[in-house]
Amino acid sequence: MNYPLLRTFLGRPVSSTWKTPMVKCDRCGKDEYMPFRCKYCGGYFCAEHRLPEMHDCPGTYQFSRSTTGATGFSPTGYSYAPQPQGGRFWFSQRELRDLAVGLALIFGVLFTTSWRTLIAYPPVLVGGLIIFALAFLLHELAHKFMAQRLGYWAEFRLNQQGVMITLISFISPFKVIAPGAVMISGNMSFDDYGRVSIAGPATNIAMGLVYLTFSLLAGGLISTFLAYLGMSINAMLALFNLIPLGIFDGAKIFRWNKAVWGAAVIAAGLLFMFSNF
Repeated sequence: MNYPLLRTFLGRPVSSTWKTPMVKCDRCGKDEYMPFRCKYCGGYFCAEHRLPEMHDCPGTYQFSRSTTGATGFSPTGYSYAPQPQGGRFWFSQRELRDLAVGLALIFGVLFTTSWRTLIAYPPVLVGGLIIFALAFLLHELAHKFMAQRLGYWAEFRLNQQGVMITLISFISPFKVIAPGAVMISGNMSFDDYGRVSIAGPATNIAMGLVYLTFSLLAGGLISTFLAYLGMSINAMLALFNLIPLGIFDGAKIFRWNKAVWGAAVIAAGLLFMFSNF
């Protein structure tokens, strides 16, 4: 193989062995056999730093992403706008509508799963709906408010695929509740990326601790049950999102700060064990 010719073609330094040449990641210097090339800045990167926001891309681009990790550039059907002046935290009419539909879907999954128990015990029905609603809402709003606090445009949007998966959960024994996610627009730095990602699971862990305190103070059977239910739901939601793979918040947090990811996993795991064993 003509290595000098390959170096000329790539236009950048290449380290090689006798067998296969490798290209160094512009962000971390890691050798890669098949690097990713950024179409905005022209740099070459490893899988971990291939996205523009993961290598502080100096190029010009319009970027949007969901906190579940789905990425896309100027997706069709979304109307992105700068954050309004005079208020850091705000909601659009479309966002309020999408949040309402998302809540309705969550209530539907809950009702189809435990309708006999919920009808027999109305206080459990009301308490369960509130617990599920808060776990979902505050998780997503934590992502949104953190992004807005850092100066980015952020709104909750329903996701067609997520809505379909949630609807299937009405009849499926395996429940997945993911009607949508917070969409964020802006050239996000690596640190901001981590802060926005940890905001959701951290909020669920904080809510779990509130329910833990309430469980120690509650006197009635139903109150204690709801406290343990709230603790369990928030712990499970936090642990699910902390999975360090693929599109989950945990994958972004793990790359950003492994100590923060580990502390969150331990806290959520302890809450889950306390509420279920």
